[in-house]
Amino acid sequence: MTAGALPATPPKSRAVLVACMPKSGSTFLSAALSQLPGFRREHIVPSYKRREQEIGINELQRAFDATQTLRKAFDAGLFKTEDRPRGFVAQNHIRHTAETQALIDAYAIVPVCLVRNIFDIVVSLRDHVTHSSVFTPTAYVDETMVDWEPERMYEFLVDMAVPWYIHFYVSWFKAENRIMVTYEDLVADPHAQLREILRFGKLGWNNEMIAQALEDVAGVNMRKNVGKAGRGEVLADDLKARVAHFCSFYPDVDFRPIGIDQSGAAR
Repeated sequence: MTAGALPATPPKSRAVLVACMPKSGSTFLSAALSQLPGFRREHIVPSYKRREQEIGINELQRAFDATQTLRKAFDAGLFKTEDRPRGFVAQNHIRHTAETQALIDAYAIVPVCLVRNIFDIVVSLRDHVTHSSVFTPTAYVDETMVDWEPERMYEFLVDMAVPWYIHFYVSWFKAENRIMVTYEDLVADPHAQLREILRFGKLGWNNEMIAQALEDVAGVNMRKNVGKAGRGEVLADDLKARVAHFCSFYPDVDFRPIGIDQSGAAR
């Protein structure tokens, strides 16, 4: 296939795209999925940091080619593993676009949209940019901002980062073929959420393989967020109202999965 061209038919191997809000438990979810028999992690974007994480077609094709190479090596007995390579999992903070959908269709990618309560995310994102890294595709956070008082950082993130999150959510909400998973459901019952993803993607599953995948990632440092709902309660009421106001511009969108009820109020 010519570099940069879409395949005429989807590859025989499979790919799962975890399209995720930053600070939504995506590292844990993608790690668990990559522990399923025959799967691994892959990078399908040219770079990260402050860049929008748009899929690169050359990087995507390289990942599929790598699966094919691994399958040939497995069939030839060149390396020992219990399971024949099946595909890969990619984790990206990527909004839904026509171009992304074209890649999903051409490569038969399984799109998993991972979201979280938007108010809890603001608090978790503040922790991230002040204690871990200023790099995020959601807003330009300068190194001089890390010493701001929490209240000032919360205001900045509501005004500058939350619109990115709303764009992300609305774009995937309106996508026709995807499965949406919430952070809260993932924390409450990760086994059930993995089962639903595998069923949606027609990837084959049984309870034992899911339990083993979760056991394999248990106790590993996955940069998981504080596994507690309700962190956003510390936000001032006027900031919560501002977020709800942003969402009110989309009356046809159900924002309940990210903590905004149908009246536009914070849940």
